[in-house]
Amino acid sequence: MRPLYIIMCKGLATVSMLLLSLCAYGQDNKEVLHSSMIGVGWSNILDTYLSPYNYTGTDLRIQRETMRMTTLWNGRVSNQSLIDVNGAINENHAGNIDEYAGGIRYSQGWFYNFNEGNVVNPVSKWNIAAGLAASGYLGVVYIDRSGNNPAQAKADLMIDASAMATYDMVIARHHYLWRYQVSVPIMGIAFSPNYGQSYYETFTLGNSDHNVLFAYPGNMPSMRHKLTLDIPIRRYTLRVGYVAQFNQSTFNHLKYHQYSHNFMIGFNKYLYRR
Repeated sequence: MRPLYIIMCKGLATVSMLLLSLCAYGQDNKEVLHSSMIGVGWSNILDTYLSPYNYTGTDLRIQRETMRMTTLWNGRVSNQSLIDVNGAINENHAGNIDEYAGGIRYSQGWFYNFNEGNVVNPVSKWNIAAGLAASGYLGVVYIDRSGNNPAQAKADLMIDASAMATYDMVIARHHYLWRYQVSVPIMGIAFSPNYGQSYYETFTLGNSDHNVLFAYPGNMPSMRHKLTLDIPIRRYTLRVGYVAQFNQSTFNHLKYHQYSHNFMIGFNKYLYRR
Protein backbone atom coordinates (compact mmCIF):
# COMPACT_ATOMS: atom_id res chain seq x y z
CA MET A 1 0.00 0.00 0.00
CA ARG A 2 2.82 2.41 0.64
CA PRO A 3 3.99 2.62 -3.02
CA LEU A 4 0.38 3.27 -4.12
CA TYR A 5 0.03 5.96 -1.45
CA ILE A 6 3.23 7.64 -2.65
CA ILE A 7 2.02 7.50 -6.26
CA MET A 8 -1.31 9.13 -5.27
CA CYS A 9 0.46 11.92 -3.34
CA LYS A 10 2.81 12.60 -6.25
CA GLY A 11 -0.11 12.60 -8.67
CA LEU A 12 -2.01 15.07 -6.48
CA ALA A 13 1.03 17.34 -6.26
CA THR A 14 1.42 17.24 -10.05
CA VAL A 15 -2.25 18.12 -10.67
CA SER A 16 -2.12 20.92 -8.07
CA MET A 17 0.99 22.44 -9.63
CA LEU A 18 -0.59 22.21 -13.08
CA LEU A 19 -3.71 24.02 -11.90
CA LEU A 20 -1.73 26.67 -10.03
CA SER A 21 0.54 27.24 -13.03
CA LEU A 22 -2.51 28.36 -15.02
CA CYS A 23 -2.59 31.49 -12.83
CA ALA A 24 0.18 32.98 -14.96
CA TYR A 25 -1.29 31.83 -18.28
CA GLY A 26 -4.11 33.20 -20.41
CA GLN A 27 -4.78 36.29 -18.28
CA ASP A 28 -4.99 38.83 -21.11
CA ASN A 29 -8.74 39.41 -20.90
CA LYS A 30 -9.62 42.76 -19.35
CA GLU A 31 -12.69 41.80 -17.29
CA VAL A 32 -11.90 41.46 -13.56
CA LEU A 33 -14.23 41.37 -10.55
CA HIS A 34 -13.08 41.88 -6.96
CA SER A 35 -15.46 41.11 -4.10
CA SER A 36 -14.95 41.57 -0.36
CA MET A 37 -17.50 40.23 2.14
CA ILE A 38 -17.83 39.86 5.89
CA GLY A 39 -20.41 37.82 7.72
CA VAL A 40 -21.64 36.30 10.94
CA GLY A 41 -23.55 33.12 11.64
CA TRP A 42 -23.84 29.83 13.50
CA SER A 43 -21.15 27.24 14.21
CA ASN A 44 -21.26 23.57 15.22
CA ILE A 45 -18.01 21.65 15.77
CA LEU A 46 -17.27 18.09 16.84
CA ASP A 47 -13.68 16.86 17.22
CA THR A 48 -13.39 13.57 19.06
CA TYR A 49 -9.62 14.01 19.42
CA LEU A 50 -10.46 16.79 21.90
CA SER A 51 -13.94 15.92 23.16
CA PRO A 52 -16.83 13.54 22.41
CA TYR A 53 -19.33 16.41 22.54
CA ASN A 54 -20.61 19.00 20.09
CA TYR A 55 -19.75 22.64 20.66
CA THR A 56 -21.97 25.37 19.24
CA GLY A 57 -21.69 29.12 19.00
CA THR A 58 -20.96 32.04 16.70
CA ASP A 59 -18.96 31.95 13.48
CA LEU A 60 -17.32 35.02 11.92
CA ARG A 61 -16.20 34.91 8.28
CA ILE A 62 -14.32 37.09 5.79
CA GLN A 63 -14.08 36.31 2.08
CA ARG A 64 -11.99 37.97 -0.62
CA GLU A 65 -12.74 36.83 -4.15
CA THR A 66 -11.31 37.70 -7.56
CA MET A 67 -13.00 36.50 -10.74
CA ARG A 68 -11.42 37.16 -14.12
CA MET A 69 -11.88 35.95 -17.65
CA THR A 70 -8.97 34.33 -19.45
CA THR A 71 -8.19 33.78 -23.12
CA LEU A 72 -8.33 29.99 -22.74
CA TRP A 73 -10.82 28.13 -24.98
CA ASN A 74 -11.67 31.29 -26.94
CA GLY A 75 -12.30 33.27 -23.76
CA ARG A 76 -14.75 30.78 -22.27
CA VAL A 77 -12.66 29.98 -19.16
CA SER A 78 -12.89 32.08 -16.00
CA ASN A 79 -10.41 32.02 -13.10
CA GLN A 80 -11.50 32.34 -9.47
CA SER A 81 -9.15 33.18 -6.62
CA LEU A 82 -10.79 32.86 -3.20
CA ILE A 83 -9.49 33.54 0.31
CA ASP A 84 -11.85 32.39 3.08
CA VAL A 85 -11.02 33.19 6.73
CA ASN A 86 -13.24 32.16 9.62
CA GLY A 87 -13.17 32.13 13.40
CA ALA A 88 -15.65 30.54 15.82
CA ILE A 89 -16.34 30.95 19.52
CA ASN A 90 -18.30 27.96 20.82
CA GLU A 91 -19.28 26.36 24.09
CA ASN A 92 -20.47 22.96 25.22
CA HIS A 93 -24.08 22.13 26.06
CA ALA A 94 -23.56 22.87 29.76
CA GLY A 95 -22.02 26.25 28.96
CA ASN A 96 -18.99 25.75 31.21
CA ILE A 97 -16.26 24.99 28.63
CA ASP A 98 -15.28 27.29 25.76
CA GLU A 99 -13.94 26.30 22.38
CA TYR A 100 -12.09 28.48 19.87
CA ALA A 101 -11.62 27.50 16.24
CA GLY A 102 -10.44 29.19 13.09
CA GLY A 103 -8.63 28.78 9.85
CA ILE A 104 -7.92 30.03 6.36
CA ARG A 105 -8.60 28.38 3.00
CA TYR A 106 -7.09 29.55 -0.26
CA SER A 107 -8.23 28.21 -3.61
CA GLN A 108 -7.58 28.75 -7.29
CA GLY A 109 -10.22 27.46 -9.69
CA TRP A 110 -10.89 27.40 -13.43
CA PHE A 111 -14.40 27.22 -14.87
CA TYR A 112 -15.65 26.59 -18.37
CA ASN A 113 -18.62 28.85 -19.18
CA PHE A 114 -21.25 26.99 -21.20
CA ASN A 115 -23.49 29.93 -22.10
CA GLU A 116 -23.00 33.17 -23.98
CA GLY A 117 -21.11 35.72 -21.92
CA ASN A 118 -19.47 34.73 -18.64
CA VAL A 119 -19.84 34.77 -14.87
CA VAL A 120 -17.94 38.08 -14.60
CA ASN A 121 -20.01 40.08 -17.10
CA PRO A 122 -22.97 37.93 -18.22
CA VAL A 123 -24.69 38.57 -21.53
CA SER A 124 -27.40 35.92 -21.42
CA LYS A 125 -29.95 35.65 -18.63
CA TRP A 126 -28.58 32.31 -17.45
CA ASN A 127 -25.02 31.09 -17.36
CA ILE A 128 -23.60 27.82 -16.06
CA ALA A 129 -19.90 27.13 -15.42
CA ALA A 130 -18.07 24.09 -14.07
CA GLY A 131 -14.46 23.20 -13.38
CA LEU A 132 -11.75 22.22 -10.90
CA ALA A 133 -9.99 24.09 -8.10
CA ALA A 134 -6.84 23.51 -6.07
CA SER A 135 -7.44 24.46 -2.43
CA GLY A 136 -5.47 24.37 0.80
CA TYR A 137 -6.66 24.78 4.38
CA LEU A 138 -4.81 25.50 7.62
CA GLY A 139 -6.63 25.86 10.93
CA VAL A 140 -6.85 24.94 14.59
CA VAL A 141 -9.44 23.92 17.20
CA TYR A 142 -8.71 24.74 20.87
CA ILE A 143 -10.72 23.81 23.95
CA ASP A 144 -10.23 25.90 27.07
CA ARG A 145 -9.55 23.15 29.58
CA SER A 146 -6.61 21.39 31.17
CA GLY A 147 -5.26 18.31 29.47
CA ASN A 148 -2.39 16.89 27.46
CA ASN A 149 -4.02 17.67 24.11
CA PRO A 150 -6.04 20.91 24.32
CA ALA A 151 -5.64 21.79 20.62
CA GLN A 152 -6.01 20.07 17.28
CA ALA A 153 -4.37 21.27 14.05
CA LYS A 154 -6.30 21.00 10.79
CA ALA A 155 -4.59 20.96 7.40
CA ASP A 156 -5.42 19.65 3.95
CA LEU A 157 -4.54 20.08 0.28
CA MET A 158 -7.40 19.14 -2.04
CA ILE A 159 -8.62 19.08 -5.61
CA ASP A 160 -12.24 20.31 -5.63
CA ALA A 161 -14.97 19.85 -8.20
CA SER A 162 -16.97 23.07 -8.42
CA ALA A 163 -19.88 24.48 -10.40
CA MET A 164 -21.70 27.80 -10.44
CA ALA A 165 -24.80 29.28 -12.03
CA THR A 166 -25.77 32.93 -12.53
CA TYR A 167 -29.14 34.51 -13.23
CA ASP A 168 -29.46 38.10 -14.43
CA MET A 169 -32.70 39.51 -13.03
CA VAL A 170 -33.83 42.82 -14.53
CA ILE A 171 -36.07 45.10 -12.47
CA ALA A 172 -36.83 48.64 -13.68
CA ARG A 173 -33.88 48.45 -16.10
CA HIS A 174 -31.51 47.59 -13.27
CA HIS A 175 -29.61 44.30 -13.35
CA TYR A 176 -29.59 42.17 -10.19
CA LEU A 177 -27.26 39.20 -10.50
CA TRP A 178 -27.89 36.00 -8.57
CA ARG A 179 -25.03 33.52 -8.30
CA TYR A 180 -24.89 30.09 -6.70
CA GLN A 181 -21.71 28.02 -6.31
CA VAL A 182 -21.11 24.57 -4.87
CA SER A 183 -17.70 22.96 -4.26
CA VAL A 184 -16.95 19.36 -3.28
CA PRO A 185 -13.45 18.09 -2.33
CA ILE A 186 -12.80 14.97 -4.41
CA MET A 187 -9.14 14.04 -3.81
CA GLY A 188 -6.23 15.20 -1.69
CA ILE A 189 -4.09 14.73 1.39
CA ALA A 190 -4.87 15.72 4.98
CA PHE A 191 -3.14 15.78 8.35
CA SER A 192 -4.49 13.98 11.39
CA PRO A 193 -2.99 12.60 14.61
CA ASN A 194 -3.70 8.98 15.33
CA TYR A 195 -6.08 7.88 18.06
CA GLY A 196 -4.41 8.55 21.42
CA GLN A 197 -1.31 10.09 19.83
CA SER A 198 -0.06 13.37 21.32
CA TYR A 199 1.56 16.19 19.40
CA TYR A 200 4.57 15.83 21.67
CA GLU A 201 5.09 12.33 20.29
CA THR A 202 4.62 13.49 16.71
CA PHE A 203 6.71 16.66 16.55
CA THR A 204 9.14 16.43 19.49
CA LEU A 205 9.91 12.72 19.58
CA GLY A 206 9.36 12.30 15.84
CA ASN A 207 7.07 9.29 16.26
CA SER A 208 4.81 9.69 13.24
CA ASP A 209 1.93 7.27 12.89
CA HIS A 210 -0.19 7.55 9.71
CA ASN A 211 -0.45 11.31 10.15
CA VAL A 212 -0.62 12.23 6.45
CA LEU A 213 -3.55 10.48 4.80
CA PHE A 214 -5.17 10.22 1.39
CA ALA A 215 -8.48 12.11 1.54
CA TYR A 216 -11.50 11.44 -0.67
CA PRO A 217 -15.30 11.62 -0.26
CA GLY A 218 -15.32 8.26 1.54
CA ASN A 219 -13.38 9.61 4.56
CA MET A 220 -13.83 13.35 4.01
CA PRO A 221 -17.42 13.96 2.78
CA SER A 222 -17.55 17.75 2.63
CA MET A 223 -19.41 20.43 0.70
CA ARG A 224 -19.35 24.23 0.48
CA HIS A 225 -22.25 26.38 -0.76
CA LYS A 226 -22.41 30.07 -1.62
CA LEU A 227 -25.43 32.09 -2.76
CA THR A 228 -25.05 35.81 -3.52
CA LEU A 229 -27.10 38.69 -4.93
CA ASP A 230 -25.40 41.70 -6.53
CA ILE A 231 -27.43 44.91 -6.08
CA PRO A 232 -26.47 48.00 -8.13
CA ILE A 233 -26.40 51.24 -6.11
CA ARG A 234 -25.38 54.11 -8.37
CA ARG A 235 -21.70 53.57 -9.15
CA TYR A 236 -21.32 50.78 -6.61
CA THR A 237 -22.48 47.18 -6.38
CA LEU A 238 -23.62 45.82 -3.02
CA ARG A 239 -23.29 42.06 -2.58
CA VAL A 240 -25.32 40.15 0.01
CA GLY A 241 -25.19 36.42 0.43
CA TYR A 242 -25.36 33.21 2.38
CA VAL A 243 -22.46 30.79 2.89
CA ALA A 244 -22.94 27.26 4.21
CA GLN A 245 -20.03 24.91 4.81
CA PHE A 246 -20.21 21.26 5.85
CA ASN A 247 -16.70 19.97 6.51
CA GLN A 248 -16.41 16.39 7.76
CA SER A 249 -13.72 13.75 8.13
CA THR A 250 -13.03 10.38 9.72
CA PHE A 251 -9.29 9.74 10.00
CA ASN A 252 -7.52 7.28 12.31
CA HIS A 253 -10.80 6.49 14.15
CA LEU A 254 -11.21 10.20 14.94
CA LYS A 255 -14.38 11.99 13.85
CA TYR A 256 -14.56 15.66 12.99
CA HIS A 257 -17.16 18.01 11.61
CA GLN A 258 -17.46 21.76 11.29
CA TYR A 259 -20.84 23.04 10.16
CA SER A 260 -21.41 26.75 9.67
CA HIS A 261 -24.08 29.05 8.25
CA ASN A 262 -23.14 32.68 7.59
CA PHE A 263 -25.03 35.68 6.29
CA MET A 264 -22.62 37.88 4.32
CA ILE A 265 -22.48 41.48 3.09
CA GLY A 266 -19.89 43.37 1.07
CA PHE A 267 -19.06 45.27 -2.11
CA ASN A 268 -17.94 44.43 -5.63
CA LYS A 269 -15.41 46.30 -7.71
CA TYR A 270 -15.15 45.83 -11.48
CA LEU A 271 -11.88 46.51 -13.29
CA TYR A 272 -11.15 46.67 -16.99
CA ARG A 273 -7.43 46.39 -17.52
CA ARG A 274 -5.80 48.10 -20.49
